[in-house]
Amino acid sequence: MANVVLEDVTKKFGGIIAVNEANLEIQDKEFVVFVGPSGCGKSTTLRMIAGLEEVTSGNIIIDDRDVTDLPPKDRDIAMVFQNYALYPHMNVYNNMAFGLKLRKFPKEDIDKRVKQTAFMLDIEQLLDRKPKQLSGGQRQRVALGRAIVREPKVFLMDEPLSNLDAKLRVQMRSELGKLHVRMQTTTIYVTHDQTEAMTMGDRIVVMRDGLIQQVGKPLDIYDNPNNVFVAGFIGSPAMNFYDDCVLTKENGEYWLTSEIFKVRLPKEKAAKIEVLDQYLDREVILGVRPEDIKDVAISPNMPEDSRFMAEVEVVEPMGSEVHLYLAKEDKLFVARVDAYTEALEGDEIEVAFDMRKIHLFDRESEERLV
Repeated sequence: MANVVLEDVTKKFGGIIAVNEANLEIQDKEFVVFVGPSGCGKSTTLRMIAGLEEVTSGNIIIDDRDVTDLPPKDRDIAMVFQNYALYPHMNVYNNMAFGLKLRKFPKEDIDKRVKQTAFMLDIEQLLDRKPKQLSGGQRQRVALGRAIVREPKVFLMDEPLSNLDAKLRVQMRSELGKLHVRMQTTTIYVTHDQTEAMTMGDRIVVMRDGLIQQVGKPLDIYDNPNNVFVAGFIGSPAMNFYDDCVLTKENGEYWLTSEIFKVRLPKEKAAKIEVLDQYLDREVILGVRPEDIKDVAISPNMPEDSRFMAEVEVVEPMGSEVHLYLAKEDKLFVARVDAYTEALEGDEIEVAFDMRKIHLFDRESEERLV
């Protein structure tokens, strides 16, 4: 088992900076997920940790040993790829055993490790089959098994579930979580799917344009995003943003006013008076998650000073909940409400913000204020 440390790690491809001075410490036995849009640098970072990409500058430390210039075979890591990378001419047993044979492990030890791992992954009955005879989920288990038999210090996983269908992806997420609990091996997992990040990681690393935007536990990032990008990327449906709000103060109370509403900040938000007073009579960005916009018809206890009217453009039933796509004054936003809503397309309904859950961001820097 091992910790992984990145110290000012930078990767350039010509004049393009793919990863820009990444600093991160991953604890022993931790499951850390790198998440972000395509091209943000997450896979490049993983490949540098694996030794598959050279580091332009900075240092990578695994288990308190600087491995920056070591080849992949000397880093004691195992990587699971998006495309499985199985040898088509070998059966499952030999695919799993191949790395151990290269390292000249005793035959008895190889046999023991392969069979134990196959039992753990419930693929014992597949050991004699070729990859073309397996389903996508079975191939993914074999790829995992090949990594597990190595008993590495660190597992690296590069979007390993992206080729699976939605139902199997959910199942494999659960199985990977249970596997990590059982094995307690440091794991770094790359995905563009924020649902995977939220459900699997002990901590999440959110990246954008080669920069680490925020590192934290899933719910900490969800509840306290550092900036507009993190707030909008984490969560589905995405957070609603109102960028024309003006912050004012009337009779000691703070208010947010836009073309479509005037709402009051509750005391717990207004407590950051030293921050808010700097933004009086200035435009700020208001962020509200869809679940924090209530249909007043089924949430009648919402305060009067958090309410306004909006037109329902689309009703999207999801079974346990309903997504309402709302419009007012050319502003579009989405609410995630109880399945018992009676709102219909074309209705004008009263909605309310849960003002205890809102976020305010600086217009220029897009950093969170409160």
